[in-house]
Amino acid sequence: RMQAIAERVGVSRQTVYNTFSDRDGLASALVTYLTESFLDGFDSAFAGAAGPTQRWNAGIQYLLRRGAEDPALRAMLGVDAGEHVLGLLTSGSAPIVAAARRRVSQTVLGLQPDLDPTQVKQATEILARLTLSNIVQQMDNVGHAAEAITTMVTSFLGLEEPCAGQRNAAVEHDRATSGPAPASTQNS
Repeated sequence: RMQAIAERVGVSRQTVYNTFSDRDGLASALVTYLTESFLDGFDSAFAGAAGPTQRWNAGIQYLLRRGAEDPALRAMLGVDAGEHVLGLLTSGSAPIVAAARRRVSQTVLGLQPDLDPTQVKQATEILARLTLSNIVQQMDNVGHAAEAITTMVTSFLGLEEPCAGQRNAAVEHDRATSGPAPASTQNS
């Protein structure tokens, strides 16, 4: 209820309506805020890594980890509510995918200006949809999912493969945070 929201933030109900006009306006503002915050984290992770492939891996790992751990983001995606999110992954995800395509492309091209802008936009669209899918489907291993998406994106863009140390660090981080892998996957 809008009254409860107004009370929670310490303003009048009329102020909430003047700012957001209705519940849909408030929901839209929340989705925009969460999406931009999510992408801010990608920007920081991408910019903080050394080397083209490592940048992609750092950004993708951030997105997947945040998606797995952030309750507000998960609620926005309908993950923990048990809702059917097919609409979000198809036409309903258009605003999220468009924002990701714009922001991630801008970040990538700012740090890797030699890449083809059209290919970067295509890669970021694929990245956005795969990230949403992995978040919604509750991936078993964030490091493996990030590595797979990184390999797909960097191969598409013609960048070098991730180094073995990067792969091992991602696997070790996942083992440390999620416990031992099942016996059938430990030696793969």
